[in-house]
Amino acid sequence: MKDIALKSEILDVLKDIHTTSFTVDELTEAYLQHPSSLHTSKKAARQFVYRNMQRLMKVGHMERLKVNGRWPHYTLTQQFLRLYKSTPSTPPAPTEATVQLQIDPLVSLKERLKVHQEEVLTAMGEMEEYEAICQEMPDLREIAQPRYNKSRERCSRLLGRVKALESLLVTEAG
Repeated sequence: MKDIALKSEILDVLKDIHTTSFTVDELTEAYLQHPSSLHTSKKAARQFVYRNMQRLMKVGHMERLKVNGRWPHYTLTQQFLRLYKSTPSTPPAPTEATVQLQIDPLVSLKERLKVHQEEVLTAMGEMEEYEAICQEMPDLREIAQPRYNKSRERCSRLLGRVKALESLLVTEAG
């Protein structure tokens, strides 16, 4: 039996899908609207969602549908639906033939840390570029300065998140 770890946020979004097929963009939007979504940027959320979709397809919980001339559509397989779309009164009974999705808190924290570290680098790159623009083209300072300030604030918040996660991981490992 092969185990894969999925965050509860993405699992909840997948359970709540009411359509027979969906695109990566539709699933990303649903994930971003989830109250516990870990991502603030659409790009990072899309990458996270797509990586999880790839993992689900690899174990047979999701399939890619062929749609001519449009964005690819995906659907959850009967295997996934049997395991995770059951009513609360009848919980799914795992068998040896099914793949169990397990949520490991340590893996979850590490993945969350990685996402925040990537977002910090993006925010720092934005700050550097706005600063360079202000120095090279003083006429644009009025436009670039508020954006620089916003990027700096976002970077500070993200660094706080990174520090919190790193301290949790050090505590967990020790």
